Amino acid sequence: MTYRFEQFNVEITDPVVNVVCVNDNINTKTCSVDITLTTETAEFGVNLQGFTYEITWDDSDIEAWVATELVNYEV
Repeated sequence: MTYRFEQFNVEITDPVVNVVCVNDNINTKTCSVDITLTTETAEFGVNLQGFTYEITWDDSDIEAWVATELVNYEV
């Protein structure tokens, strides 16, 4: 997969995606997720916002949401 983010002037091809940090706002039941996209030559940090939940969430929920959200950045 190849991704493009506004803040970077490059296309990121076949990165390894890692969840670094989940920022949970328990009042609004929303999370933002910091991820890294790592290639052989560079590492890019991205913050994804918009994860919502009803009662609670677990790591697999976050990982699935990140995978779905990244589709929006595919080129």
